[in-house]
Amino acid sequence: MNTLSRLALGLIFVATSTLGGVALAGEEGSAGDWPHWRGPSLDGSSEATGLPTKWSESENVRFKVALPAFSASSPVIAGDRIFVATAGAPGSDPAPTKKRWRTPIAPVGKDLYILCLSTEDGRELWRTKVAGGNYLMGKHDLSSPSPITDGERVYAMTGSGIVSALDLEGKLLWQADIQKQFGRFAAGWGYGASPLLHEGRVIVPVLHGRGPSYLVAFEAKTGEIAWKVDRPTKATRESPDAYTTPVVMRYGDRTEVIVAGADVVTAHDPATGKETWRCGGLNPNNRGNYRLVASPVVIGDLVVSCGRSGPLLAVRGGGKGDVTGSNVAWRNPIAYDVPTPATDGTYLYILNDRGALSCVEVATGKSVYENQRVARGIYDASPLLADGKIYVTSEGGVTTVVKAGPRFEVLAENQLQDRYTLSSIAVSGKSLFIRTATNLYRIEGGTQEKDAGKDAEKSGASKPGRKPY
Repeated sequence: MNTLSRLALGLIFVATSTLGGVALAGEEGSAGDWPHWRGPSLDGSSEATGLPTKWSESENVRFKVALPAFSASSPVIAGDRIFVATAGAPGSDPAPTKKRWRTPIAPVGKDLYILCLSTEDGRELWRTKVAGGNYLMGKHDLSSPSPITDGERVYAMTGSGIVSALDLEGKLLWQADIQKQFGRFAAGWGYGASPLLHEGRVIVPVLHGRGPSYLVAFEAKTGEIAWKVDRPTKATRESPDAYTTPVVMRYGDRTEVIVAGADVVTAHDPATGKETWRCGGLNPNNRGNYRLVASPVVIGDLVVSCGRSGPLLAVRGGGKGDVTGSNVAWRNPIAYDVPTPATDGTYLYILNDRGALSCVEVATGKSVYENQRVARGIYDASPLLADGKIYVTSEGGVTTVVKAGPRFEVLAENQLQDRYTLSSIAVSGKSLFIRTATNLYRIEGGTQEKDAGKDAEKSGASKPGRKPY
């Protein structure tokens, strides 16, 4: 949505690889909705309260349902329905592998689907095939982009470039084949960005170095192309490749679509796609391996982004043309690669893919704490900030719960049985929805922080003052 050099995970983002509780960027929806993999505000935060702190395979699990295959795609929620992108089960003829990863991953099927599940009990309501031709690419496959919903329809992108619109009963309304229309994708580790839904348009980025990079917007109701614009870059080698999802930025009387990748952050007019400004500085030494995985985060009139090894850059909106010399609000040498940060507007919580958590003051860019270690492991999923807590989930299925605020404190570590967890957590009501390699869990209850803190101490979890990474 979205490690790539530890790579293809980035696509994970992703996962993969983008809008606001359907306040999405202008769309309206229920307060309980989670319309986008980064939630209603596109920043990894939720206003939900009473969320669980403790769980296990036998504790505080409202339901656990098997999924056909692993995926980096994250679940999205509208009303009483959960939407999940997935490959089918591998069967006797699994999808081929085009690029191998050093850690073996499970086989997947050749067809790609959108599944609809009930939030009440997890039962499958329908599944619709949206594409074929799936294959494994490093740590992920072509199901990595997360779907999005406005509460009336579901929009999905596949790593093979098929954009689909479905109604809430699973009927295909329209499809578009981006590769057929505009040329083959050429990013080194496949496609992993999720689409953006804004004011009745589905916006898709294609950023790669071995072909023209561009943004394309489809009319959500009809699938007709509203606009397509090139996004030129001077980045070299692998650095033009980006697996990031666009976000929306509003300040004053302006609304802009923000895209990070290929060494720069750019702002675009959502009506026409025209670039209004760009800011460099994400790759200060012009290295050739600075592909971007983590998506940009908008906080008021600031957009925060980070190159592969830093720096963390905050750019103030406004201006025209190249604003590198005028609109950089602050820099911080903290670096992160795959997980996209979460924010409450005061603090930015940054997780790197080795499980080190940092906190930065949004107004100044000053580090509040740096590189505090959560459960050991590799991290692809992006952190969730909700109910005064930060939730970070490792590939190994361990979710560490950390107290939000300027003091690092681990409240709990929660292990699920599944391995190879790549997806970010979704929230609805008082429940967390966690997708692991083979299951979707609804976690509810277990909110006693005091007890959770004791359990974390007994299990050897990180405590304030623990030696950082």
